[in-house]
Amino acid sequence: MHNDLNLRRRVLTMSYLRYAEADLSWRRACAAARGWFPDGDRPPRRTSGAPKSPVRLVYDRRQRALAQFMAARRKLLQARARLDRKAPDILLLEF
Repeated sequence: MHNDLNLRRRVLTMSYLRYAEADLSWRRACAAARGWFPDGDRPPRRTSGAPKSPVRLVYDRRQRALAQFMAARRKLLQARARLDRKAPDILLLEF
């Protein structure tokens, strides 16, 4: 495999692991935040997460990780397409 593709694949893997970790942290933070309120008295989800709140900071970290993962995936696909364009056409002749 080409060195550029190896690098892009490693970056994609690292960014996915970073996103998975951030997503798990966000889910845990949401579960912990739901525990702060009694079952019948929970605020709607759209009102949760004021700026600089712990849940908002975890959510923002998750969103950044997701954006980085998507960018790494896009760059890997572009690198593959670039190599496909550069690949010479091979003509096999039989005698």
